[in-house]
Amino acid sequence: DRLLYEDTTFLVVDKPPLLPTQPEPSNYEECCPGCVNLLMGPFRTIEGEEVPRPLICHRVDSCVGGCVVMSKDGNGQKVFSDLQRQRKIKKLYLAVTTEPVPLGMHVHWMWASLNARGQQGGTPCQFVSHTPPASRKKAKAWIRCVLEVVKSGPISISKDNDHNYDPGTKQHYQSTIRLVTGRKHQVRAQLASLGCPLIRDTLYEPIGGMTLESLEDEDMEELMDE
Repeated sequence: DRLLYEDTTFLVVDKPPLLPTQPEPSNYEECCPGCVNLLMGPFRTIEGEEVPRPLICHRVDSCVGGCVVMSKDGNGQKVFSDLQRQRKIKKLYLAVTTEPVPLGMHVHWMWASLNARGQQGGTPCQFVSHTPPASRKKAKAWIRCVLEVVKSGPISISKDNDHNYDPGTKQHYQSTIRLVTGRKHQVRAQLASLGCPLIRDTLYEPIGGMTLESLEDEDMEELMDE
């Protein structure tokens, strides 16, 4: 069921929430490539050779479910990377919140150092700024985050849903989001900064409505100290 597409180069799988996309030393098998290879493989290249292990073409946060594109060889991985760089890949997300997300294009800023490849340590969450850097020189320490909220409307969630989620009496909203740039935790961080954190996002729900600018506010500092 979770193998959505396959051709001579690419695979598209439906990743369930909480399954890590990328392997790490502690979960080399318990990740998207490992599980796909074990449960859906073996796969074969156009030459008929067996694929040792599918390669990841992009990242999806562990807590997020949805489509993950994988390649059977390094060439397909490079082609996909080039298409992303040329902005020819369209990424759409469905996000559920308890507040309506403002429609339109949202441009925010993150610290560049926290998005560097191979970055270890640092803050687990990404605070964003709604104010552009003051100068071109200062902009070098930041990266731009852009997404577009195409649609946002109320939905109803039954208490008998398949995700063991209790919606309570709150109104919920589903938003269609087009991702323009791809940054670490981008959708989660930007929506949280707008006061619309994703439901069940234990990392960003507690900082909903907070931005880097608001951290300088005394009232906000007192709130965070509580």
